[in-house]
Amino acid sequence: MKAWHWVLPAWLACVWFLPGLQGQGGAHAQGTSLDVLHWWTSSGERRAADQLSALLAPAGVQWNDAAIPGGGGMAAVKVLKSRVLMGDPPDVAQLIGSTLSEWADVGLVLPLNAVATRQKWPQVLFPTVLGVVSYQGEVIAAPLGIHRINTLLYNRRLFARLKLNPPHTWADFENVALKFSASGIKPLAWSDEAWQVATVFESLLLAEAGPVLYRQMIVQRHSAAWMDPRVEKALLRLRWLRSLSEAPVERVWTDSARELMNDSAAMMLMGDWASGELMAWGASPATDFACVVVPGTAHMHLYSVDTLAMLVNARHHEALQKKMAETISAMPAQLAYNRIKGSVPVRRDLSASALASLGSCARDSWETFASPTAARVPSLAHRMASDEATKDAVAQALWRYLSDPHMEAQEAQKRLASVIRSP
Repeated sequence: MKAWHWVLPAWLACVWFLPGLQGQGGAHAQGTSLDVLHWWTSSGERRAADQLSALLAPAGVQWNDAAIPGGGGMAAVKVLKSRVLMGDPPDVAQLIGSTLSEWADVGLVLPLNAVATRQKWPQVLFPTVLGVVSYQGEVIAAPLGIHRINTLLYNRRLFARLKLNPPHTWADFENVALKFSASGIKPLAWSDEAWQVATVFESLLLAEAGPVLYRQMIVQRHSAAWMDPRVEKALLRLRWLRSLSEAPVERVWTDSARELMNDSAAMMLMGDWASGELMAWGASPATDFACVVVPGTAHMHLYSVDTLAMLVNARHHEALQKKMAETISAMPAQLAYNRIKGSVPVRRDLSASALASLGSCARDSWETFASPTAARVPSLAHRMASDEATKDAVAQALWRYLSDPHMEAQEAQKRLASVIRSP
């Protein structure tokens, strides 16, 4: 049983007896403002959210921002739980992946079947994306964009200075890392925050294990699969990557991106939202930075999907909530939002000109996700393939492994296997 399956019903029982949710919606029903809780607070994310707000205004929907800072959305999830318990759920919340079904299970998510039918989502959305926002025959969220996790960003100026090519294999990576180190340049920006460590590791795991074994471990949660020798190789590579940086430090991911921006580090392993951040700071993908896929993951797309769920509450803003879902899933918003965010549209009906308007990293991401021969695999670190408790337990197990230099990789495998259980 999922951890939230017993927690959320208890909250819900409390919530429906709080005065704030008892038949008081009429006084609020005529409003045009929607309270939106999310964790898009970096410069690039903030610009993307502001773009959505600007696009919603002509449709008669006012975006009332309730942004909660904090890496990976952990703080925002806590605030959301607290607001539900207090009887004041937001109108809209950034809920993604498996957490969507957990909230839908207890009746807190407004179904969007009618919107999906009107907007022809089954015909225009990628089937994988439609699956992410569907549960037990109902559409339960509006999809915004697809992020590629297995992304390696690099500093064009530093690579040009040393006359190096971006790495496409791990042998290439080791070679350029040695040359940057010899030149007094940090090869890789790094943070020991647990969610960032998990983000790097799942790309390494996909590179070493391949999509079939990755799905056995991450999606099907076969504990025994975690004892495969390829997992040990991924763990050893994780420790080697960490050794390329200075003394371990936990810092926000934007600090690492700033090192790449300021020529202090040559490379960064992070989801493609980092490219949106660099562009928000004025960096150009044509002259300042570029990206390739993580070595060993060509023709693979380790994905996370941005989604907004419309929540049931006493304000009864269903018409506005559905209008928001319609607007943000339409092509104009899809292109505007994702060009800023660094992600790619969730729609498979992009024209050639629309695709050309995306940056080179985004074009490769979209084309890979759209390819029938590519492997599309869900991210664990970003809630696509596990419940919140499992995601956190895996991240903490990896953090402990890196924090303890005496822990063998095989011991870390055993600990990871112990926290993975079949859904």
